Amino acid sequence: MVTATESCGARAGEDPRFTSWDGLSESSLGRALREPATECVEAGLMEHAVRRTRQGATRPRLSLTMTTRSAYRHPVTKVFTEAMQARLHFSRDLRGRFRTALQEAVMNAMVHGNLGLDSQLRDGLVGLTSSHAVIESLLARPAVARRVIRVDAIWNTTMLSVMVRDNGSGFARTGPELSAPPPSEKHHGRGLFILETFCDRVALLHGGTTIRLGFRL
Repeated sequence: MVTATESCGARAGEDPRFTSWDGLSESSLGRALREPATECVEAGLMEHAVRRTRQGATRPRLSLTMTTRSAYRHPVTKVFTEAMQARLHFSRDLRGRFRTALQEAVMNAMVHGNLGLDSQLRDGLVGLTSSHAVIESLLARPAVARRVIRVDAIWNTTMLSVMVRDNGSGFARTGPELSAPPPSEKHHGRGLFILETFCDRVALLHGGTTIRLGFRL
């Protein structure tokens, strides 16, 4: 029988807070994100692990580092939400808003950030079919498939913050706070508008390669 620890790629004597996901299934990701895990990294991406041994190490957090291929092929936002639910016991409303916003942020990081695709490709049923074919062709390239997406959740008694990072070229939002976007902002503006609807705070960081979502607890 394979234990949860073994399925996460951990070995005896290792810090149980740092786990490895095999990138193969929803169930193995769920095991890798179980408490006391705080840092879960997909196998083969250990160079991207952030070992917080000093400043900030004791603050409650949960991080997931994964490839673009895995983010596309597995329900990672569903599993991450379940892992956060086990830690924070979300209300039904917060659980729904958190999962929806995280899904949007990860999708934007994957499709628009790491794959560099425009949302117009996905407009309509024909567009959805076409976008799937284009995405699969891009993911067939190892260098593209292994581009990294990182999700970091950190919280205290009043606020939960989630940062989603990608390897894309970024996006600079100009103008006032995130309100109804002008048509010229294409998928970026629409995506940010959606996020503002579900989050209490939204901010773009590092030239648009990172988005930070805030939820009041």
